[in-house]
Amino acid sequence: MELRHELLGFENRPLSVPMRRILSILIFWSAVYASSTAQTLTDYLKIRRFHHIIQSAGVGSLETLMGTRIVEVKGIVKGSFRVGELTSLLLERADGDTLVIEAPSAPVWLSGNEVPARLLVRANRGEQGGLLRAVLLSAAPEGSMLSYDQEQARRSAEKQPHPSGYMRKYTATSRHATRVWNLPASQVSPIYAAFIRKQNRRLSDAEALHIANAVVGFSIYYGVDARLIMAMVMAESGFDPGSTSRTGAMGLGQLMPGTAQGLGVSNAYDTTENLYGTVKLVRSHLDKYRRQTGDDYQSLVLSIAAYNAGSGAVRRAGGVPPYRETQAYVRRVINLFAAFRGQS
Repeated sequence: MELRHELLGFENRPLSVPMRRILSILIFWSAVYASSTAQTLTDYLKIRRFHHIIQSAGVGSLETLMGTRIVEVKGIVKGSFRVGELTSLLLERADGDTLVIEAPSAPVWLSGNEVPARLLVRANRGEQGGLLRAVLLSAAPEGSMLSYDQEQARRSAEKQPHPSGYMRKYTATSRHATRVWNLPASQVSPIYAAFIRKQNRRLSDAEALHIANAVVGFSIYYGVDARLIMAMVMAESGFDPGSTSRTGAMGLGQLMPGTAQGLGVSNAYDTTENLYGTVKLVRSHLDKYRRQTGDDYQSLVLSIAAYNAGSGAVRRAGGVPPYRETQAYVRRVINLFAAFRGQS
């Protein structure tokens, strides 16, 4: 059988023997590269799981790190340099700072410039204010890890969030929601995605589904009602991942820079990171005020108020702070949450 192709104007002419050899070599090395990339990702995930890492380290956690710890960092590899026998990578983080990472055995695909990547490193700082030393353990392309994160969120959505094993279906109009019972959790994300898309027409279907998957996945992971997160994100940003408030709050959940750092969020405009931080923060507020009040509804109200105004303001006010913005926010979120639950 003769190998034929229709590219570069060769229109179905048989390839010469030299061309066949060249093409065979290219195919061989393409297969080797693809296999190497897959193996790299597999090894990366094994190391990641072994060290119980579920997200990249935020800027704040790196700045305050003392001792030795295995962490995941992400950013853009701007290039590499060599001093003697030591090769190092220059990683540009989300905040614009550059982290130098020693790389005794960096994969070939990291040798270029402007390479988005996740890196597992052994980070060490010997003393307060000392330099952070980072040594590369493994690396994975950012695109592959984003696909992995989305798949994990999808799988999380299929887990049973309640003893009944079901979540409820809500189709919403502009003001009200209709309740339909007994919808499997795996079908909730498309319902939420359609609603999100209606609220923010600038989103593509894929972007709306990404937001929905993250809301459902992280809500299940932290044991928070996904309808509460939907209500809060709708009130905060109208489902706009690029939203920035006049006070500097960022992204879908409108996280302030200091809050984002404390939650381990390195890029608050990233959908997955932002919603991870949002749901984690809501969970911590719910736990705190449930312990204080012993009442589910009061803890819900105070948690919403604390999310908007800060827990310090709630403590000083002894309840919902007397700020017009906070009180309006609490009312809106409670009303949206009730509507999504099919309640008046």
